[in-house]
Formats: sequence, C-alpha cells, structure tokens
Amino acid sequence: MFALAYVLIPSRFASLQAELDRALAPFKRGGEESFPREKLVFHDATDRLKELHGARFRYNRDGSLSHLGDHGAPFDLAVTSLKEHFSACALDRFEGTFAEIEPDFDEFVRRFTRFAKPDPTTRRYGDWLNPIGYWDWWDLGGCFNGVITGERRPAAADQHISSGPSRGRMVMASLAEALGASDEGERAEIEANVELVETLKAAAVRKERHSVPSALVLPAGCCPDEYRWFDRIEWHDIKPGTRRFLGAPPDADYRSLVLAAYDRFADHVAAAVAFHF
Repeated sequence: MFALAYVLIPSRFASLQAELDRALAPFKRGGEESFPREKLVFHDATDRLKELHGARFRYNRDGSLSHLGDHGAPFDLAVTSLKEHFSACALDRFEGTFAEIEPDFDEFVRRFTRFAKPDPTTRRYGDWLNPIGYWDWWDLGGCFNGVITGERRPAAADQHISSGPSRGRMVMASLAEALGASDEGERAEIEANVELVETLKAAAVRKERHSVPSALVLPAGCCPDEYRWFDRIEWHDIKPGTRRFLGAPPDADYRSLVLAAYDRFADHVAAAVAFHF
C-alpha cells in the first residue's frame, strides 16, 4: 500500500536527498540487516504458530490451500514445502489440521513455516524488528506528485530523489512510463513536491484537502525519533510523547497535531514523499 507523508525539514538545505535520508532513515522497516540489535524489538510469533499448528485447512487438487478456520497466521507458512510434502505422499487432496501432518510442534515449524529455529536469545519463534519501521521504500512525490502544492501531476518515469533502488519502485516506474509520464528532472521534481510550512498552514485553515497528509514527520533531532512520525493509519497509535512535544492535549486528534506541528515549525518546508508500507 502507498500513503503520503510530509517530511518537515529546514528551509535551507544543500541536498534534499541528504535531508530526507536523515529524516526518514529511523523509520525504515527492517531487522538486524538494517539496524543494531539495541534498536529492535522482538516480535514473538510462537503463540500464533501454535494456533496455526492446530488450524483446520483443505489442500485442493489444484495445489491451493483453503483455510477453514480463523486461527493462526497463514502468511507464516512455507507453502512450497507443504505442497512438496503432499506430492511426495501422492496426495492431491487433504482436509484436516497441520498437527495431523506433523504432530511435533517444533518439527512442524521447521518443516512448514518460514522459521527455521527458535531465536537463541528468547528461545521463542519470531523476528527482531524496528518498532518504528513505517516504510519499505519512498519516492519524492511519486504517485502523489504535485499534491502538496495543490496541483497533482503525473508521476515521473524516473525518480531522482528516493530511498534507493527496489523491485517495487522499478515496477511502478515502468507503469508510469507506460502511462506516458515524463522525466521532469530533479529541479522540477523538487518544485512540485516541496512547499512552505506556512503555506500549508494557511491551506489547512481554509480546510483544503491537500494540507493534511496521511503521515507527518517532524524534523530530525527535534525530539526522540519514536515521537517524530505520526499518522492516521488506523492500526497505528500516536505516541503520547508526540502530543506532549507538540503541546497538545492527550486526546488531540490527528488533524490538530498536524496544525500544531505547522505552528511550531512555521519557518520550515515540507517535502512530500510517497511511501510504501
């Protein structure tokens, strides 16, 4: 999925790429391949794997799986391994539980899920992940090209300012090119996707739709990173520390917090980034 974030940065900068990298780096989704262990939190999957072990499902002749219950987490399954098992058993249809296929829980996890072994530190199954990881990749403007200025434009075929190469971005770039998008160049890209915060504040007072994005990122270094990103994505909670930093009451809603940020950082600019999450 894609959403639009406005990233608040100083009004004077030598490199917009460098400013955005600095502001957004703490919010990259990932684990030990991207962050030191002390920045990560263990997400325990053991209980949901136990539910999955006892979950009822159907293996169909076409190789598909029908999950008959609402327990467990099917996305943890190593579906290819499961299909290989049924093929080796010469079964083209099965209805039952995973526990009937492999009664031993640890062996089930090893053979038929994405977890090869328990975490050596916790001795539980799970992942070490960035607890404030909100994006997989981002582009300046991207599919929201021009929105921050109130003049939406076709996405550029080639993004000059972004989080770097990714398979998803290459797919989107190919789509944009197929739709006839043009490469406006880095300068035009910046002009279309950077706006004065005071201009956004005035637009917000007029209740113009483009003035309030899906997510707002406060300037790097202004407060602890875990308070700098807040959004209106329904399964994300706004940290109490964000409200305290912005001088907002504990029950302040998202729009109120955006306006408080615009007040506090009226001398900054906002860069609009499309982020994938």
